Amino acid sequence: MARTTAFQFRAGDSIFHRLDPLTKFAWVLTISFLAFGAYIAWVQIIITAIVLITALVFAKLSPREILRGTWLFLIACVSFFFIQTLTLPGSTEILRILDKPIYMESADYALASALRIYTIILGSLVFVRATDPRELAIALVTQMRVPYRIAYAFFIALRIVPTIEEEIKIIRSAQAVRGVDRQRGLMGRIRETKRYAMPLLVGALRKASTMVMSMESRGFGAYPQRTFVEAPQMGAGARVLCVVMLCCVLGWYTALAFGFVHSFYVFAPS
Repeated sequence: MARTTAFQFRAGDSIFHRLDPLTKFAWVLTISFLAFGAYIAWVQIIITAIVLITALVFAKLSPREILRGTWLFLIACVSFFFIQTLTLPGSTEILRILDKPIYMESADYALASALRIYTIILGSLVFVRATDPRELAIALVTQMRVPYRIAYAFFIALRIVPTIEEEIKIIRSAQAVRGVDRQRGLMGRIRETKRYAMPLLVGALRKASTMVMSMESRGFGAYPQRTFVEAPQMGAGARVLCVVMLCCVLGWYTALAFGFVHSFYVFAPS
């Protein structure tokens, strides 16, 4: 696979690509709300499995693409899991590592917390890779009646991440041509980050200035309404899917509010 930007839209013919932008946006919000509201390991495992199946089967992302886009977060989540497991208290000891007791409750809670972070990152990757930011902005304006200034701000935010990634690659290549070697190790990466900061800031300000002039010259914001030649539409099946996802979120948080799933909580530190 070519070294292209990970968090960037790519056209495709998968089932997830063919969904309208608002349905995909509702999907990623549903995943995020369910992940944030689940403190039980087996529930988080189910949510993570659903997102992973969506990525592999319905969005047709390869395992290599998923790993390349989330490997840094995966390492952070695994580290978080081990730290939480070793430091959180519990009551049911399952094993000892170097005379350090490991409790089932702390491992369960740590696994749920780590999977929560990774699930949201993976869901965001699937959403960004399969959703055209321009179509999402148009759908927010035409279907959700969001003011087009806000919708286009959201569109720019989705476009800024791949732009920054590409800018860092250009800066790294330019410094390599000038004989600046890449540094290894954690401290080397930190020094590299400081070396990239100023060129990246200058480039971002230059691009922002160009974008502002372009929008001003095209009369952006001059009229209260904005029209579009083509606008994505939400079909009947997508509406049903959105209702189902909304019911899942409301049902889960209602169960949390009334304590129906409280008895399944293994450990939730205060």
